[in-house]
Amino acid sequence: MKCELILEIRDLHACPGDRPPKEHIVSKDVFSQEDRESIKEDLDEDLVLQREKGKQTTKTRDEVKPLYAFRIENDKPVIRLGGAYGKLAGLFRDAGSSLWNQKTKGFTKGYKSFLKSLIIKPQWVTLEEASKIEIATIPQILAGRSKAMILQYYEKVPCCTAKISIEMPENMKGQFETLISQAEGMPFGPKRRGEVTVHNKRWI
Repeated sequence: MKCELILEIRDLHACPGDRPPKEHIVSKDVFSQEDRESIKEDLDEDLVLQREKGKQTTKTRDEVKPLYAFRIENDKPVIRLGGAYGKLAGLFRDAGSSLWNQKTKGFTKGYKSFLKSLIIKPQWVTLEEASKIEIATIPQILAGRSKAMILQYYEKVPCCTAKISIEMPENMKGQFETLISQAEGMPFGPKRRGEVTVHNKRWI
């Protein structure tokens, strides 16, 4: 049994492992100074004209930061959505765990063997109807005593669609329908900031 899905994905961030990061130039003000000068002019014995002029100096520094970017094929972004270690499998694991914790019918005895029976194809999926790629700035707290905060830069697609097919045993349709329903709206993808909605579903 096979199910073909067209997924609508929102706020999808690039995955750091999909390709080497690109260079991103970040400008930062490191110095700012304003000089003001007053000028007085005597027009006659009783009238004085006062003028003021100023000059502001700003110094900036450009820094090169890593930008986690989408892999591009045929001028379109692609993402590792399928396969046992793809982003969709990760979403299904989270959804299955949630259903198991809720003691949902079909998931009371576990869910991992069911997920292993799903074959998600293809591994690399083209993102269609991808709106303009944006750059998202995400703060990251470093581990250790300092707890210092750094800024990371990711390419982000605000909205796109992706087509994928999932093969499963004949008797798993009901469980899969429940799994898909649970997965919609859960945190998805790198940095868990995306969201998946099933745009179209067709059983074969």
